[in-house]
This record gives sequence, C-alpha cells and structure tokens, in this order.
Amino acid sequence: MAGKYGSASITVAYDDGPGGTARTITAFVLTMGGVKITSNMQNATAYGDTVEKMLPTGMLKLEQIELSGLWDTTATTGPHVVFLAPDDGPQDATRTLTVVFGDSKTWTSEGYLVSYEVLGQVGALTEFKAVLQQNSGAWS
Repeated sequence: MAGKYGSASITVAYDDGPGGTARTITAFVLTMGGVKITSNMQNATAYGDTVEKMLPTGMLKLEQIELSGLWDTTATTGPHVVFLAPDDGPQDATRTLTVVFGDSKTWTSEGYLVSYEVLGQVGALTEFKAVLQQNSGAWS
C-alpha cells in the first residue's frame, strides 16, 4: 500500500563474502546511511561568467553506505560473521546489498565491503560499523 513507512518496514540483506550467500541482517542494524546517487559534475565556468556553472558528465556515482548496530557473533547471520573480512582482491566477486524500505520498494546494489570495525565501550554494549562501496545499483 502506498504511503509513509518507518523503520519496522525496512529489511536489510548482505552477502557474507564475495559472491557469497545473502544473509538477512535486519535484526542487528540500528543505523544505516542513505542510499545516495550523485551526478558527477564538471566545472564549465567560462571567462567573463559571474556565476559558477556546472555540467553533468553523464556519469553517476553511488555513495558508500555505512551500517552500524549491536555487535553479535550469531553463526551465519551475525554481523561478525557477515562483515568479518573486508574485500581486498581486485578479482573478488561483488557482494549484493538488498534493502527493502516499504511498499516493496527495493534497492539492490553490487559492491564491496570496505571496512569493518568493532567498538568496545565502557558501560555500553559492543557495537559494529561496516562501510559498503556500491559500484552498481537500481531501484525496483
């Protein structure tokens, strides 16, 4: 049904390795950066112009997405298992990120795990942060 949606409508799945198995990690994610598509622009300001002019280059950029939440070692689906090893080989297969925001509006992208960190804090639960680089993606 069309309308507004909240965090309870979001599901997140990510491959557990390059070309790996999609794992639903929704229950572990507390914050997620936005799905952002940026148009690459080139300065086209000529001599005599009094206002900077920018032109699109025909290329788009998919921005990195940061996921964070409570660290967990649950076998096969916990963030420590899914994000354990950042991708480091140029021939590594990509990983698939699938986010359903509500009303079946789904973002699916291919890319790489850039970084994974575990954050210990005094008087608080241990948390994780993972940074994902997207190289291609589309809404469906």
